Amino acid sequence: MAIVTAIANQKGGVGKTTTSINLAAGLALKGLKTLLIDLDPQAHSTIGIGVDRDAFSFAIDNVMIDEASLQDAVLKTDIENVDIAPSRLKLFSVETRLATEIFRERVLHTKLEKLNGYDHVIIDSSPTLGTLTINALYASDMVLVPCEVGRYALEGFGDLRATIRKIKNGDQSLHLFLTKFKAATTRTNEWMMEELEQVSDILMKTRIRQNESLNQASIAQEPIFVYASKSAGAKDYTALTEEFLELCQGKS
Repeated sequence: MAIVTAIANQKGGVGKTTTSINLAAGLALKGLKTLLIDLDPQAHSTIGIGVDRDAFSFAIDNVMIDEASLQDAVLKTDIENVDIAPSRLKLFSVETRLATEIFRERVLHTKLEKLNGYDHVIIDSSPTLGTLTINALYASDMVLVPCEVGRYALEGFGDLRATIRKIKNGDQSLHLFLTKFKAATTRTNEWMMEELEQVSDILMKTRIRQNESLNQASIAQEPIFVYASKSAGAKDYTALTEEFLELCQGKS
């Protein structure tokens, strides 16, 4: 069975999609067959990995309302060992439609149970704590939360953690890591680390540094390992991939 990981945060601009794409690519570089599921109606992972969001017949919106199987929606990408279940704006209406369904939080989990052939599934979740994100959390074995260094870094995190505890009967699978980290901003970092004392039990060692190559890779619609393989961004996402795999031991 594949290890399913949700990348989640209610706060936008923290590197959720960047992490989803580059963690999937990092796992693929280690020879691990990986499916990236874009569960965000904005389709940033779909676009960011180089897929034209109008160039396919089925997407994750069809899957979530039983118009297609998950396998029907899967596309190959230009990255070896990475496939994607793409998203599009139609997914917005799916959230509304699912709101009245019984067992609506289990839809994605049920679809994933029928899927074979992958070592990992990475879910780029919606930046709201709605039905789609609940589906991602329910289906996941692990939850990674990218956290931008800044004044409101943990805004909304308490709600997310409480939801995970309710869904998973605890938060042992929850892990948080820092993004857009600047080593030179000493006072900000000192303040931030004091704030993070409350979540020290789930804080990962890896820090994703502020790096222009990551922005450029996003514009180029490529993982950082393709766009700038020797950049600080590539080194950081390699480190995140390796730490993630250590956390995954015993999950499969």
